[in-house]
Amino acid sequence: MSDDVGENNDAEETVVLIGHGENYWLLDGEKYLSAMLSAEEYYPTPVKFIEYDSLFELTLDLDESVLIGSLWAIHPGIIDRLRRDNLIIEERR
Repeated sequence: MSDDVGENNDAEETVVLIGHGENYWLLDGEKYLSAMLSAEEYYPTPVKFIEYDSLFELTLDLDESVLIGSLWAIHPGIIDRLRRDNLIIEERR
């Protein structure tokens, strides 16, 4: 699939989060994880968030080398803060 998630080919660095329901994971931008969690250091904004209707659809969209169990889990409170501060762009798939 040409739209596979998990392959960031952009020259610009981004933080990409994916989620289903109240479960969220960091897909890309691991070097900014600590900064995003603490909100005390630089991280690229806006953060891109892709929300899926089902875990099955999420899994199908991932590059086959990406296992959901190997991704960092993100606390729902972090997503709430990013939304509250308008630092997130949300896409639904």
